Amino acid sequence: MLHNSLFLIAHFHNVIIGGVVFGYFVGVSYWWPKVFGFKLDESLGKKAFWCWLVGFVVAFTPLYVLGFMGATRRMNHYDNPAWQIWFVIAAVGVTIIALGVAFQALQIVVSVMRRNQPERDVSGDPWGGRTLEWSISSPPKYNFARMPMVKELDAFDHAKETGVSLYQGSFRDIHMPDNTSVGFLIGMASLVFGFAAIWHIWWLAIVAFLGIAATAIAHSFLKNEGYIIPAATVMAIEGYTLPSKPSKASASRDLELEVN
Repeated sequence: MLHNSLFLIAHFHNVIIGGVVFGYFVGVSYWWPKVFGFKLDESLGKKAFWCWLVGFVVAFTPLYVLGFMGATRRMNHYDNPAWQIWFVIAAVGVTIIALGVAFQALQIVVSVMRRNQPERDVSGDPWGGRTLEWSISSPPKYNFARMPMVKELDAFDHAKETGVSLYQGSFRDIHMPDNTSVGFLIGMASLVFGFAAIWHIWWLAIVAFLGIAATAIAHSFLKNEGYIIPAATVMAIEGYTLPSKPSKASASRDLELEVN
């Protein structure tokens, strides 16, 4: 009864937006400070959330009703006056969603402008996280300065609760790879390849595939020796300082622990 009706459109968008897009938005807000070193503006984020949530319900609930009333997909006109009010309500919902999108764009702009204060994440752990990625700096300059000692399910949270250091052992020089755009280029070419393959644009799929292969092969011939972050620099980043006058055996042992 509902095949090819607007009920199908409403159901599809409920699944995609409610089940996927909202999850993406959550992920962006959650990981933003770890990637960029500052949080997104909370006030504008809440406005975007409420506009999206309310607009989502207002925009697509009328389509369920219209589907039951017989409205089909891909119409270029309709002559049933009983449908008019439901289309108007759906249009109002779309407008509310558009406001949510505008708030999201403004949120990013404002957050970038205020990235040093007060949105700056200096702790690396803006959400009171439980897992290891929140124990390193934001944005990360390297993976872990020292190997974490994981003995609990949520080791970082357990370390904060007990006050026991999560990291033990000495600091060492860290070997980092040079920056490269190869991953981005291969990712974009893969996007083109997938699009072309789905729509059977074979010449474009072939070009994209050859581009992926050529980029990977060319990269394999490049020298990427990387660079070294000295242990002393790592210590400074992690908030440790070398004692100026180590005169006792205990100070020597502490220094030996901190620096390789």
